[in-house]
Amino acid sequence: MKVGGPARFFAEIKTETELREAIIWAQNSHVPIVALGMGSNVLIADKGFDGLVIRVRCSELSQNGERVYVGAGVSMAQVAAFSLQNNLSGFEWATGIPGTIGGSVYGNAGCFGGEIQNILEDVFVFDINASLSYTLSTHSCNFGYRESMFKKQKHLVILGVTLKLRHISDEEKKEKQAWVQHMMRERVAEQAIGEHTMGSTFKGIVLSHELMARIQTHDVRFQKPDNACWIFENRRGMISAGFFIEQAGLKGKKIGGVSVSYKHANFFTRDETGTAEHAMILIAFVKEYVHRKFGVMLEEEIQYIGFQ
Repeated sequence: MKVGGPARFFAEIKTETELREAIIWAQNSHVPIVALGMGSNVLIADKGFDGLVIRVRCSELSQNGERVYVGAGVSMAQVAAFSLQNNLSGFEWATGIPGTIGGSVYGNAGCFGGEIQNILEDVFVFDINASLSYTLSTHSCNFGYRESMFKKQKHLVILGVTLKLRHISDEEKKEKQAWVQHMMRERVAEQAIGEHTMGSTFKGIVLSHELMARIQTHDVRFQKPDNACWIFENRRGMISAGFFIEQAGLKGKKIGGVSVSYKHANFFTRDETGTAEHAMILIAFVKEYVHRKFGVMLEEEIQYIGFQ
């Protein structure tokens, strides 16, 4: 989004030793800590963060058979490209996600039918409270839709992961590469790529029979217009938050310098006057408006940093 104030203290770490040093310094200085990847899917307060922001830049990227070992600071796009280059499939859906492996595990990122928990074997973490590192199995991470234990247990800092992928032939590799190109064209056509956004602002909504009946009482369009972002279909029992925002007539709604994107209603964009406060007010407005119209309470997918 490129809004928000500065960190009072900032450190980039590439190893566990550097992380230990940063944490010891913060504890001795009695300042709070927050770990950050590339800054996607977050909103930072205009006053900034009155503590130590640690940017995790662990950069290991290696392969052993069908397993790929990845440092938490490696970008999703880099891992996706590396995997296909080495004839490994299962991660190509992540090509267009603008974040790191660590951040994506933290939020159990997914798109185009893929989700990181499905190809994750284990997670290497540093426990700030216990001052030690260890490996967690996927089953220990309590993954859910855009959820994980890491969102609740902030004392765990992700340092790296092991991905379990599938070996493919050269012919299938070409097919996967063509699919990636098609997927990226769709993403560019439908999302606010290149603008200042937080990514998807809200999580999808569970599509129950009750909710479907409620939707049908409104004058809504169930076919996707050419200029719409949402697809009204059952994606593992979910429907895009963008559907409700769009059907509520909120495309283009602007507060201060932050607007609901005309291209994708679940993306908020900002101009040069936009602030974190404008984004917060618009988020609250959209939630209230959609709730009044559809009885649906949208839940943020983004994380807040520096807010009380």
